[in-house]
Formats: sequence, C-alpha cells, structure tokens
Amino acid sequence: MNKTISFYFGRVLLLGRTNVGKSTLLNKLMGKNISITSHKINTTYFNITGIYNYNNYQIEYIDTPGFINKNNIIHNLFINKKFDIILLVLDRNKWNNIEEKIIKIIKNISIPIIIIINKIDKIFNKTVLLPHINFIKNKISFIDLIMISAKNTLYISNIHNIIYKILPKKNHFFPKKYITNQSKELIISEIIRKYILKYIHNELPYVVKIKVKPFIINSEVLINNLIILLYVKRLSQKKILIGKNAKIINFIISKSQNEIENFLNKKITLKVWIKLK
Repeated sequence: MNKTISFYFGRVLLLGRTNVGKSTLLNKLMGKNISITSHKINTTYFNITGIYNYNNYQIEYIDTPGFINKNNIIHNLFINKKFDIILLVLDRNKWNNIEEKIIKIIKNISIPIIIIINKIDKIFNKTVLLPHINFIKNKISFIDLIMISAKNTLYISNIHNIIYKILPKKNHFFPKKYITNQSKELIISEIIRKYILKYIHNELPYVVKIKVKPFIINSEVLINNLIILLYVKRLSQKKILIGKNAKIINFIISKSQNEIENFLNKKITLKVWIKLK
C-alpha cells in the first residue's frame, strides 16, 4: 500500500528596514532574480511575491518595501492577508527607532518569527554579535535566529530547512511551475527601473513612471518589438534621462534588453519612448 504524501504550504513575510537586503535575500531563496536590488533606498515600491517549490513543500515569499514612517504598510499587510511565518531581517547589529516600530507591530501577533541577521560578512569583530543577540531576545520572542550574508549566499539554505519544519500541512496554492504571481510586464518594468536607478544618481528614478505596452497573447510572447513608455513630469527630467548624446538612455536600453531577453528566453527589440506627463 502506498503511503499518502502530505503537502505543506505557507506564506512567509520578509520584514526589515530599507536596504537591509530583503530583495537580495528573496532572490537567493528563490534561486532567481525576481526582485530588483540597489544600494539606493526604497528600491522596492510594492510587495514582490516569489513562489518556491521543493518536493512536497511550497513557500510563498513576500518581499515588502522598507519600513516607511509615513504609511501603514505593515499594518495593512496584516489586515489584508494571513501569514504563517515572519522573517525579520536585521542589518548586522543596527537597531534604532525603525526596528522598534516594527517590533511594536509584530510582537503581539501569534505568528512564528525567525530572526535573520544579514551582512555578517561585514562584521570583522564577531564578538559584538552575542550581546546583540541577547538584546534581541529581550525585545521579542522568536523561534530561531540565523546569521547570513545574502549577498555572498552564506547559510541561505538554513532558512529553508527551518521553514520546512514549521510549514502548515496544506495543499499547494500555486501551480508547481509558478515562480512569481507578478505579471511579465511588471517584472520587465522592474528590470528597467533597476537600470534607471543604476545610471541616474539623483531623485529622478523615484518619479519616473514606467509602462510596458501589453505584449502577451494567450500566455505566449508573440511580439518581438517591446514598447516601453517612460513618463516624467518636466522637460529637465527628460533631458537628464536621455543624457548627453543619448548616452544614459542607451545604457539603460542595452542593459535592460539583455536581461529581459534572458527573462523571456527570447530575442526582442526594446523600444523606449520618454514622454511628459
């Protein structure tokens, strides 16, 4: 008689300050780049979801924007969606009012918390970690604590191993081939925004609106020419985005096209239009 196979599924929320490395961590957990990373603050504007499948385990990872004082991102997440596990990502031994505010929201929520101390590759005197861990223990209850370097892929697999042990026994929510619930258009716009962030060193990347013209028919990519509209508010912003002799926009197009082709597994021609709005 064949033994019945149990399936496990759970939603795992990544929380932490801006630039703590949540997007890098999500990409490493997924083994694919589905969330853009940058040294600039507030790179992630909205929740990015990654669907990780391993044998009879399925994990829905939700990468959140860095905690922003002016809004209720975390409050709204808990109101609108049920989570099974929280990954609280900390930057080495940094702790200030941002972490205090996050703790205040989640400390009384009956969801298992795993503490992730990231960027340990940048800590040269590891003795500072023990008192910091004791400090965290006095702040909040958690089921486990892991020290990692997301950038260098150090100890990432330990996170999966802990999550497997506490995932609810539940049927999988997504088809096995799903990687993310984000549309292809949204992922492409994120790729382009990543290179705008990289090549423009002021506040402009945060005001550029990106629109990808629909290019998918019956789930198949049938159009070779991919049309991208970049909206800015002022003519001066348009000039910055184009750059001298169109150098900046050509860099953005070239780099974006290569990554988009890898993502779609298809050769495309990227056409970018910059418009005032």
